[in-house]
Amino acid sequence: MKALIVSLKFHPGHVSHMIASYNQCEELGYESVFYADQNFVNYLPKDSRIVINGQTVSPKVDLAIFLFPSQNNLKLIWQMKRIGTKVVYIFHEPLAPMIEYRKAGFSYKYLAKLWIINKISSLTVKWSDIIILPSMKAVEFYEKNPLYKNDNYHNLPLMYDDERQEGHTFMPRTYFSYIGTVAADHSFQEYLDFVCWAIRENRLPDLKFMLCTKSVFEVPKELDRNPRVVIHQGKPMSNEEINTYYASTYVVWNAYARTTQSGVLAKSFMFGTPALVLKKNINEFAQDGVEIKAIEDNFNKEEIAASVEVIMKDFNRYSENCRKQFLQSFYYRKYNNEFASLIK
Repeated sequence: MKALIVSLKFHPGHVSHMIASYNQCEELGYESVFYADQNFVNYLPKDSRIVINGQTVSPKVDLAIFLFPSQNNLKLIWQMKRIGTKVVYIFHEPLAPMIEYRKAGFSYKYLAKLWIINKISSLTVKWSDIIILPSMKAVEFYEKNPLYKNDNYHNLPLMYDDERQEGHTFMPRTYFSYIGTVAADHSFQEYLDFVCWAIRENRLPDLKFMLCTKSVFEVPKELDRNPRVVIHQGKPMSNEEINTYYASTYVVWNAYARTTQSGVLAKSFMFGTPALVLKKNINEFAQDGVEIKAIEDNFNKEEIAASVEVIMKDFNRYSENCRKQFLQSFYYRKYNNEFASLIK
């Protein structure tokens, strides 16, 4: 049996999911093959089987797992269905009501783009055999959207391999970090404003701040070349670089204005790194005072500082709880049997 692990739009943050699905299918008796954008080649394991998007696919594929949205998915799904392939779509972000995106700060131009994406997603959903939704909030949005017309949907969390290596275990913790794409609903500006304030007021003096993103942003003058601030921006990061950033972080920023489920949260838990989360966004994978600290308002700098201090004073307990939650909720082997039953 052959399984195709599909990601047609390059994003280094997708690599962990791709590897987990590849390994899971191998363990379930499939010969796994990545079918991916050319740019993924240097990010994927050297000994893996890879077919570049546009190259000929084997005439016999039993299972195709589409991991991320792309307008190019539709053509490939159509090809797969014509040869009898079972198609699974892991639908990370069913569209929430448009008012939520507007409240999060997105422009009307971006809302129009979301409307187009929603139309494409609805076709992807319709043509797929099985839809997997990674959280209860994703299930809620899916069920409320009248365009999503596929009743064969299931809730299965985001899945990862355990990428924490021995060297990561002993890496010194130094930072309160922002890791990921700069986006309005990720509240990047609120994080940046907090860092400027903390530097100016000399708050959290034992911490440094790290901003890691392939996006490009204008660095405030007061942060430029400041010894307490480390910035990685403007180029895709390797998976190993990303992992190193998580492993050297005390607290990761996850106080997003809006989120369905967060890969940043799962990945931080993988490395035993607690997160700061907006209280309204707490989901089934985290508990305030256990793996995360929840705040009411990501504009409130005193509340943010106090919450980070709470985590640092009890870091070992928070960190151990994060690792337990990762293994319980996000490690792919936990779901091998459940996934096997879905694709029978």
